[in-house]
Amino acid sequence: MLDRIREGSKGPVAKIILFLIIITFALTGVSGYLGGGSEDSVAEVNGEKISRIDFDRAYQNERARMEEQLGDFFETLVGDESYMRDFRSGVLERLIEERLATQFAREQGFRPGPNTIRDNIRQMSEFQVAGQFSNDRYNALLMNAGFTPEQFRDYMANELGRSAMLTGLMTSEFMLPHEGELYQQLQNQRRSGEYLRIPVESYTDSVTVSEAEIEAFYYDNEERFETDERIRIEYVVLDFNDILDTVEVSESQARTYYDENPANFRSPERREIAHILIEGNDAEARERIEALLARIEAGEDFAAVAASDSDDTFSGEDGGNLGRLERGMIDPDVEDAGFALDEEGAVSGVVESEFGFHIVQLTRLQRSEVDDFAEVRDDIVENLRRQRAEEEYFAIQQDLSRISFEMPETLEPAAEQTGLELQVSDWMGRRGNEQFDDPRILREVFSSDVARDNLNSELIELDERSYVVRAAEYEAASVRPLDEVRGDIEQALLLRKAREEAQMFAEQLLENYRAGELPAGVSMETFDSITRFNEDVPGEVINQLFRLPAPVDGGVSADITDLRDGDIAIVAVTGIAEGEVNADELAQLAQQFEARYVDAAYQAFMDALKEDASISRNL
Repeated sequence: MLDRIREGSKGPVAKIILFLIIITFALTGVSGYLGGGSEDSVAEVNGEKISRIDFDRAYQNERARMEEQLGDFFETLVGDESYMRDFRSGVLERLIEERLATQFAREQGFRPGPNTIRDNIRQMSEFQVAGQFSNDRYNALLMNAGFTPEQFRDYMANELGRSAMLTGLMTSEFMLPHEGELYQQLQNQRRSGEYLRIPVESYTDSVTVSEAEIEAFYYDNEERFETDERIRIEYVVLDFNDILDTVEVSESQARTYYDENPANFRSPERREIAHILIEGNDAEARERIEALLARIEAGEDFAAVAASDSDDTFSGEDGGNLGRLERGMIDPDVEDAGFALDEEGAVSGVVESEFGFHIVQLTRLQRSEVDDFAEVRDDIVENLRRQRAEEEYFAIQQDLSRISFEMPETLEPAAEQTGLELQVSDWMGRRGNEQFDDPRILREVFSSDVARDNLNSELIELDERSYVVRAAEYEAASVRPLDEVRGDIEQALLLRKAREEAQMFAEQLLENYRAGELPAGVSMETFDSITRFNEDVPGEVINQLFRLPAPVDGGVSADITDLRDGDIAIVAVTGIAEGEVNADELAQLAQQFEARYVDAAYQAFMDALKEDASISRNL
């Protein structure tokens, strides 16, 4: 399964799709990606560093994607050090490949035009609300990430150029029509032949195994006779939902909370603003913004001025609208100016920020209001129930942790004083059982403190439950004694020797068959015109049948193969009929082969870039 997961993340289509993920990185802080800062780097590609911040962001994003895709199974994979080492290495290689592709695209002149960049930005879901591009969200996300619109457009130009270059490379692969026909002729081929099964067990009576051979095999292969460690545990579990079910809140208690906490039920004031931006902080920029302010004060429409003269072209097309105003979302100087206005339509003076000069207009003002008790009663009751349950849960949790720590050789006092039931599990190995399969519990269960020193575990917190466990019974991994496995070893060695005898007989019989001199009483089982997918003949026989060359000039084409059940077979092909071509399936076949060609082309392209590049990895 791990192999399929690794393979699924390495295809060229997945690598191209990662372009969209890269854009998401940009909106959570991409300044390091663009080369700023002096933080530690994990790689350097042709003189351009890949920062550890970028790697950590990519790693966490890919890990979150895998968790969403695989669910709880991903927790099991996390415990596999080899898998996680390959996982981290794969993330780094993808970042290196993205950087190489970006550099190559830039060198070859793959750069989209302004309209293409604008259209792609408007289509990005990160900047949309209810399926429509939102200036509010666009400006808020860029400012929060510390970008000017120009910086983000340059970043998008690089990414779109890389994507266009890779798309061109990938879509240039194709399959010729006759290739599909030849493949179908081969795949749908029918063959006739015959085979002879040689049962290995029929030779067991003619071979013997000595005690010395049994002992030698045992001591040379002791690891094959190891038993896995296993454990039964005593445990107590504290479940938050059990406590929540016992908590009740009366009408009067809810009303008292409402009366004593009016601020909790007051709807926030809602403000929406628009702005006009002139970039730059020099005298010329100030002169331009003051001229625009004078036009507005003289009665000219704010939205019209924003559309015609604002350097923020995205918001300018919507009258300069920035949408809802909230603290921490945009530049603090612009925020302060917006919050200082107290009437809809009011306009600020000139506001200076790190992005340039602004004029701010309050476009909407909704005053704060207090919700009626009836509207919030159910929420108050539920919140109070959870609050009281959390307090009780936390208090019991602390008692459970303290008592189990103070009396580490028994769980009975902790169970008695907390009112929790002391329970005992079934036997389990390191993979757990139906009751306990969470890696966080299993790591503690098989820790040396619990399994070997017979002490209480530390408190284990899982979602809304807390556990303390200890070993009830523990059996360490051990090697089964020779007397216990002697019979199995003897049988295995008998079969091994019997197989050697059967193999020698099969080789002699094959020589006789090729010479046309099969011994009396020996006959082959024949079959006519079968496909690769025939179910009446053993699969290993079919595989060998279709590997054999066609017989030449009446000669014999035959060989020996191993069967899945341990027997040996002689297989011969006696006739071949070319397969039919199905025109309806050619299109689907072409897609499959083109996907393989794309994968090979992408890998060859990346291998060539890496061979010519200067790459250092510091992970």
